[in-house]
Amino acid sequence: MFREGGQTLAMGNVMMPVWTGVTVGGSTTVNSGTCYRTPQRILRRWREELGLEGLTDEALAPHFEAVEAILGVAPTPDRLLGGGARAIQAGLRELGLESEAIGRNAPGCDGQGRCMFGCPTGAKASTNESYVPRALEAGAQLYTQTRATEVLLEGGRAVGVLARTRGGATVRVKARATVLACGALMTPILLLRQGIANGSGLLGRNLSVHPAAPVLARFPQRVEMQRNVPQSWAIEELAGDGVMIEESGNPPEVVAVALPFVGARFVEAMERYEHLAAFGAMIEDDSRGRVRPGRGARVAITYSMSEADAAKLKRGVALAVELCLASGAEVVYPAVRGFDEIVDAEGLARLRAARLEPSDFALSAVHPLGTARMGVDPKTSVVGPTHECHDVPDLFIVDGAAVPTALGVNPQITIMAMAHRAAELLHARLD
Repeated sequence: MFREGGQTLAMGNVMMPVWTGVTVGGSTTVNSGTCYRTPQRILRRWREELGLEGLTDEALAPHFEAVEAILGVAPTPDRLLGGGARAIQAGLRELGLESEAIGRNAPGCDGQGRCMFGCPTGAKASTNESYVPRALEAGAQLYTQTRATEVLLEGGRAVGVLARTRGGATVRVKARATVLACGALMTPILLLRQGIANGSGLLGRNLSVHPAAPVLARFPQRVEMQRNVPQSWAIEELAGDGVMIEESGNPPEVVAVALPFVGARFVEAMERYEHLAAFGAMIEDDSRGRVRPGRGARVAITYSMSEADAAKLKRGVALAVELCLASGAEVVYPAVRGFDEIVDAEGLARLRAARLEPSDFALSAVHPLGTARMGVDPKTSVVGPTHECHDVPDLFIVDGAAVPTALGVNPQITIMAMAHRAAELLHARLD
């Protein structure tokens, strides 16, 4: 269900997996259902720095509302809070941290905790459960296991796509408007292989990923982090500075990767799995990466983290450690080189005083954005404010690749609201 079996790696001064889905519904099928609107400060930045004057809070509000209504977005109810969320409530009160239950697109959730492997009951309104069925009812056709290989051009304008099925058959689709929504990793790969839409030289560049560092904590009581909603609570104390901490009820196979141990210590930690809670410190990264075609159908990703982003990440990890200790954790595993275990305030103070390099963190990423960025200037962007490519008329990029910068929050609602807006613009143009 994940591209390259979850082994799509970004390489640079850090190495991290960049997880994206390859199912009908894409990454929405395998994400945790977390729903945030685009922060106002981000929209303001887009207007002031990129000239995207139409992307105001007021203009986007109806698009957010429409998407949230279709997805059934609502805060996680108390009865479905994950074990990790419950474990830290005492610490939240003691430290007085700004936090809240996470809004999710899962109105029928019964708390099975398997979100990242696809909802077993279809309760999560991922696009395979929400938008795709609506499209089929409206007359759309869905081809699975079919790879788009070329944008069809006539006189420099896009007129459709050429694709190939897994069995080797050719599919040719003609259209008055061609929309690419392959995601921030594969949209630029398709266009770069063909050598189009790159007059700016920025196609595949400007990659942001929201790097996240795991923090595990062992509590004396049973936590059962995978019971109920695995990502149900967020600590937003540092959100204005681009740092989010979210509970993350990971299954054993993911926790095993995050633990820094081998041998007997690893076995001991995993035997206490039911006593573990997991959190992710995620940053709005200013660092940028690049995607290029790799061997075969693979994607090559390069990404190097700045010292400023490493410092931002350290703040998030340290706050997560402090919160876990204040909540009664016996030991915290920050997955930071030199800090395998922290058991008290002294260890936390050493972490805060340490000078950490980007490579000192164990990182992962699930929010690739920006590789065909939106803007008004064809020299500094790939698509314009309507999502149409500057270089190829009638070719529209409507996915995370068009999102101009990092958001600092989970991006699915931003991507969907921008898609809803793009659909209305296209409807008016083609009607």
